[in-house]
Amino acid sequence: MIAELTQPLEAKLRAGHPWIYADALRLKGRGAEAGDVVDVVDSSGEFVGRGIWDPDSPLRVRLWTTRQEVRVDDGLLASRIKQARRRRPFPSHDTTGFRLLNGEGDRTPGLVVDVYGDVAVLRPDGIAAERWIEPARAVIGRLLDISGWVIRRSAIHASDDRPQAEWLERPAGMTGNKVTFLEHGVTYECDVIEGQKTGFFLDQRANRARIGQLGMGRRVLNLFGYTGGFSLAAAMSGAARTTTVDIAKPAIEQAKRNFELNGFSVRAHEFVAADVFDYLEQFAPGAAPFEVVICDPPSFAHRRKDFDRAYAAYVRLFGKVLESVPAGATVALASCSSHISRDTFLQICSEAAQTARCSLVLTGVYGADVDHPVLPAFPEGDYLQCVIGTVAVD
Repeated sequence: MIAELTQPLEAKLRAGHPWIYADALRLKGRGAEAGDVVDVVDSSGEFVGRGIWDPDSPLRVRLWTTRQEVRVDDGLLASRIKQARRRRPFPSHDTTGFRLLNGEGDRTPGLVVDVYGDVAVLRPDGIAAERWIEPARAVIGRLLDISGWVIRRSAIHASDDRPQAEWLERPAGMTGNKVTFLEHGVTYECDVIEGQKTGFFLDQRANRARIGQLGMGRRVLNLFGYTGGFSLAAAMSGAARTTTVDIAKPAIEQAKRNFELNGFSVRAHEFVAADVFDYLEQFAPGAAPFEVVICDPPSFAHRRKDFDRAYAAYVRLFGKVLESVPAGATVALASCSSHISRDTFLQICSEAAQTARCSLVLTGVYGADVDHPVLPAFPEGDYLQCVIGTVAVD
């Protein structure tokens, strides 16, 4: 099957960008179904790349190769999975929760696989990517000791009556949907069916470790704290006290559970189910009694058209955080939207500091941990932004 470019994208695609949207392609012939392999050619008929067709997605083709001699099949998938496994330092004796496949970043476009102990969660992006599920399970099962498999579908069409998340195979004797894993020696529990993303935010691992070091002996506030990842990392490093704030009561209860799994009394720390803005309103400017603050909100820009609204929301939120904390406090501000680039995020942080009438002195600008690789020609893959700095008031 052949698809012809209708826009001059060949240079970008040959450089390694894997995405082609529907309005940039014309299928030559009929009968292509979700998951079919197609050759993409330019307007002169020259080969550009080979990928997978998805007629139900605006992202119509994901390229797997720009080399005409390479077949896109189960053998190529197996090779890519083995390469991904070799570039990761996990699992290790103290870290058993990690991302094995990072989709486009590992050159497995549309397929993400996260591992939690002996459970693997497969997340295909669209129906076309589901063609890889069983071949991927076969390869991963030979590389890792996996006894449980979950599929988390990222998009469900109205005509699709399958569940968005389900067990493909449950570990023997297991009941419920919660699994435990280690991260730098810390025990976490996550829900692989109902939890956010695939159950946990593995991409923030390195930033949790950084906050842990900065939180030693200090009072730590974790906003949009979900199940307490940043809070627990700080507590394990000797934080004087942590406060975890999230609007979802089930997340707060799981945060407490994670503290208990690691031997902490929840009475020694604070857990608040509340809206973040409502929580911050109780503090006069500069009066929030915390020396380290993390603000890691959910994505405000799921789509490109959300950009302007998301930009304003980030400025407002971060401005309120910076206004609330005392001078000298350490803050970590984060965004997980591929539509917010690093330069844009730094501009957001600058405007937020202006609205708070303070200066934000950056000590580090970070992305995701090493198991979330990116391609140089695919900036959308570098979606996680996290700045750490201190608040200065003239």
